[in-house]
Amino acid sequence: MLPLSKCKLGGTYTISDIKGLSLSITRRLYELGLLSGQKLKFARRSLLGRAFLIEIRGYTLSLRSNIASSIFVEG
Repeated sequence: MLPLSKCKLGGTYTISDIKGLSLSITRRLYELGLLSGQKLKFARRSLLGRAFLIEIRGYTLSLRSNIASSIFVEG
């Protein structure tokens, strides 16, 4: 299990857990489709590494680095 912020570009991963975020942010991520067992593709990283783009369920989602480091994936 590693945080999403440490993944390689272009890799396909499976979400295993979301830890360390407030309940409201966690609930919003669940509403966006970031559930355990869901597959995602790590698409891009910003130049300064403060934002990450992932592709999940047919759409592209941008995440801040603090949120991406709280999402743990396998794969």
